[in-house]
Amino acid sequence: MSIKCWTQGLFPAQVMRATIRIVCELLLTVAVLNQHSNQTDLFCFRLNKDSEVKCTWSPSINTLNTTEYFFHLEEGSNELFQVPTNLTLVTLERKILSAGKCYIARVKANNTELSSLEFFIEDIVKPNPPANVSAKPAPDDPTIIMIEWTKPTNLDSSVNFQFELQYRMAGQKNWTEVSHDEIEVQAISYCLEDLQPFTQYEFRVRCRRDGETNRKLWSNWSAVIRAKTLEASPDAVLDVWFMRRGLGSITLLWKPLEQHQARGIIRRYSVSEWDAEEMSKVTNITCCNISLSETTRHVTATAYNSVGATEPAKLNLVEDQSPVLNISTKYNNETQVCWEAPAKKMLEFVVEWSNMNLPEHPPEWKKIPALNECTTLRDGVLQPRIPYKISVYTRYQNGLGGPVSKIVYTEEGVPLTGPQVSIYNISQVSATLLWEDVSLSLRQGVILYYTLYYVKNPQEDTRQKVINISSALHNFMLLNLEPESTYNIWMTASTNRGEGKSGPQLKLKTQASHIAIGKRIVLVLFILAAIVLCIFFGKRCFYQRCSFLIPQWCCQRIPDPKIIRTRLQQNLITPDHFGMVENDPEVVKVEETIPEIVVQVPLVTSDSLTLTEANSSTTEDLFHPSMPTQDTDNSQQASIGLDKQLEEQPISTKLPGRNCFISGYEKHFMPSPEELLEDEWQLDRKEQWLGMVELQQ
Repeated sequence: MSIKCWTQGLFPAQVMRATIRIVCELLLTVAVLNQHSNQTDLFCFRLNKDSEVKCTWSPSINTLNTTEYFFHLEEGSNELFQVPTNLTLVTLERKILSAGKCYIARVKANNTELSSLEFFIEDIVKPNPPANVSAKPAPDDPTIIMIEWTKPTNLDSSVNFQFELQYRMAGQKNWTEVSHDEIEVQAISYCLEDLQPFTQYEFRVRCRRDGETNRKLWSNWSAVIRAKTLEASPDAVLDVWFMRRGLGSITLLWKPLEQHQARGIIRRYSVSEWDAEEMSKVTNITCCNISLSETTRHVTATAYNSVGATEPAKLNLVEDQSPVLNISTKYNNETQVCWEAPAKKMLEFVVEWSNMNLPEHPPEWKKIPALNECTTLRDGVLQPRIPYKISVYTRYQNGLGGPVSKIVYTEEGVPLTGPQVSIYNISQVSATLLWEDVSLSLRQGVILYYTLYYVKNPQEDTRQKVINISSALHNFMLLNLEPESTYNIWMTASTNRGEGKSGPQLKLKTQASHIAIGKRIVLVLFILAAIVLCIFFGKRCFYQRCSFLIPQWCCQRIPDPKIIRTRLQQNLITPDHFGMVENDPEVVKVEETIPEIVVQVPLVTSDSLTLTEANSSTTEDLFHPSMPTQDTDNSQQASIGLDKQLEEQPISTKLPGRNCFISGYEKHFMPSPEELLEDEWQLDRKEQWLGMVELQQ
């Protein structure tokens, strides 16, 4: 379709120029709004009144493979020039175009016209964005902001402009538009009302020539500016709740107000509490909890900004009202909690949830109107594989009811470990096992059952035996074990997602049977008997058969000192006599007896008793110091006779059945009589030691 500007020569030049302009503007509007379906959006514009003309278009959907376009510019019916190009943009120099003339631009490809446009160069100037845009809040109203700007300077001052305004809260994506119809022509300011107090807003402005229909000839948007409304009194009530930590510990909790509720900066809080008798008040509290007395029954909380305060939030802490009847949960991308309401009329329900892996953290809560019996916790509130305790309270004017609680998982996993097993009792063929529940932080789900594994002699046999045990049990008697055997035992826990990892292994050894114990006793007794026999018979065998392998002093026996003492007592001789003995004493036979050695010493009397007669008396009778003699003469004769016998017969240290020699070994252990009498304590008690004076009883 070709569009032409034509004139009639009957009119004056001015009238003709005006008529041409009107007709061309109408045709330009039609060309822009009513293009062919297969044509592109050809658009020509200038950035100011002295700049070149730029014409641009989009590739046609019917000529996707076209690599060359032809741009034609015509004035009336005359074609000025034709420009081939591979781009979708052509720049026309200002000097080849004249003001007041109607030009026709065409774009062709493969001899097919894609688009056409008629224009006057003075009408396609695109204005610059409004300059010096600013905004500030109204001094007396927290809901109003004043926006101001100046007109663009790239067009004649006689041109009238229309303006559009857009605004949004800071951080949001979508803009809200104030149409140019609501802003007066040539206006340079606008009062934006009904805004949120103490809220940051963003603004931008653009303009066009008055009456312009081509939206492409609007200016670009100005730079975004920001402004914040003034503070106002809070218009919400604090959301208060509480938690108990042990007996007598109450903590009041509240949520900080959102920005549109606070409508300013919350500078302080105040809390008032009542027990059964009096009221106390605490102010200048920071957010968002405070410890209460264990006797507190009622409490209120208030928030303050620089302008005003919220209404007091009230909470009755007496828990003596009717609770909900039941609680159930269901998870499908979001957690749905439902309950059965009691018949009594109430204010609202309170749904509370807390992370059981973090018991020290305060819970979260949500208040539900009394008409509802279900609520949904949006996705992300409850984390997967973490146990949460969900509780439902009923809230009345006079107090609270509940809680009714349930432990839930939004998404379950397999346990990270199994129970740790310990032994309570063990016998020959059985063992009683004990264990505790897996820690909540390691369960990752609801434990459905435990699995007990045990294997005998794991180094030799790897065959495992498996027993599934209810999760409600904490002990189990393992039967049919083999006596005196070693077992490895461990347990796992399972959720609906599967079996978890193994717990610590435990080694168990059963007791031996009675037959085995009897055999061991008999074996031990036999070994002990063999040892005793070996000691008894081996001693003699050793001395008889092995004497040639040991030194001679091992075969010599140590004389008993009582022999010397007895001899001195019988002879009643002084220490000087011992040194005067010149001849060897008479040989005295020493016999070995058990448990002590009895030495037979001949007692010589006036009747010349033989050695055999002396042997008829015991050693104690012969050598007791208090034993009386027949008379003094006889004693002296006995002493002389004894000396003679001692001179005639030397003392023998030879043991029966032993081939040993006298080596003076006794002298090494036995002191001589002179050495004995030289000791100080013996000299002091010499007479008693020699038996010359009887010991005092």
